[in-house]
Amino acid sequence: MPLTFLRRIGRLFGSRLLRVAPVKAYDRWAATYDSQPDNVVLALESSLFTELLARVDIEGKIVLDIGCGTGRHWPDILLRMPAELIGVDPSARMLERLKAHYPDARLMCAEGDHLPEIADASCDVIISTLVLAHIRSAAVAIREWHRILRPGGAVLVTDFHPAAIRAAMKRTFDSEGQTIEIEHYATEMEQLRNLVMNCGFTAACVTERAIDESVRPLFERARYLKAYKKHKGQPLVFGIHLMKP
Repeated sequence: MPLTFLRRIGRLFGSRLLRVAPVKAYDRWAATYDSQPDNVVLALESSLFTELLARVDIEGKIVLDIGCGTGRHWPDILLRMPAELIGVDPSARMLERLKAHYPDARLMCAEGDHLPEIADASCDVIISTLVLAHIRSAAVAIREWHRILRPGGAVLVTDFHPAAIRAAMKRTFDSEGQTIEIEHYATEMEQLRNLVMNCGFTAACVTERAIDESVRPLFERARYLKAYKKHKGQPLVFGIHLMKP
């Protein structure tokens, strides 16, 4: 099974990996993060995020991107003319890459569950893509997001699906001859639904993307159709649109 493919979809449980905390992992990954044309997770997540973003009017709004990384979704977000787009990420090297693309961007190097520099009820829209499971406590993060979001505001979340984690898939990448597994903390979907409700949010939409025909070419290029046939139908990413009454 080629390493290039394993990086895209994850290794089987028990494979020998170097497990690294998220900040250190993304600092290592930053230099090559934007060069992943055949990443299955990112391919499915991108279409899901586009669907979620279309649900929210962000023109003239203050948007906070928590876990912004290198700004993978910023072209789509900025096309919708927000009043301000603020990036938050704990990885300084990921922010350096984003700053190279958007020199005038307002960026904060901070964890997504502790944002003391952001005032109460000061953001209209919060975006967090493929980040929540990297935060040790989803409950702490969601309570913090509720604090900084204005009434009537929206939160758009995507993440690695807990069902994929149960299926022994991992979030990995190759760096300097090593395969790095990024630490994550899965929250089951039903638990997440209860959590957002208890924090004062309403879930306007919950959706997911499974391995399907749209990503078959990625498996074909990896010469691993056997894996495609085995995992077809496996949920890989999910998305949630939350609203603050």
